[in-house]
Amino acid sequence: TATMPREPSNYDEIAMQQSLLFSDSLKDLKNLGKQLYSAAEYFEFSYTNDDQKNVLVNTLKDYAVKALVNAVDHLGSVSYKVNAIVNEKFSELSGAELRISCIQQ
Repeated sequence: TATMPREPSNYDEIAMQQSLLFSDSLKDLKNLGKQLYSAAEYFEFSYTNDDQKNVLVNTLKDYAVKALVNAVDHLGSVSYKVNAIVNEKFSELSGAELRISCIQQ
């Protein structure tokens, strides 16, 4: 039987999960960059040594479009996660300020 991942039980666990997800997203983005450089080198080498340049150019166009869409998707994902973390920290700060204000009164 497959086990369901358990829900985080406290704030520290949630923060750690968010940090790991964000870190994984950044690693994926870095790997995507490496893949793009590798593909560019491959296409550059192939273009200079291949007689079927038209087919190669069309393949490169298709790959470039897919890679660009994937990069934008990853950037959107990282941006969303950063925004969520910032919003959460802002909410925590607002809550702390409210508690301090109540204590002062």
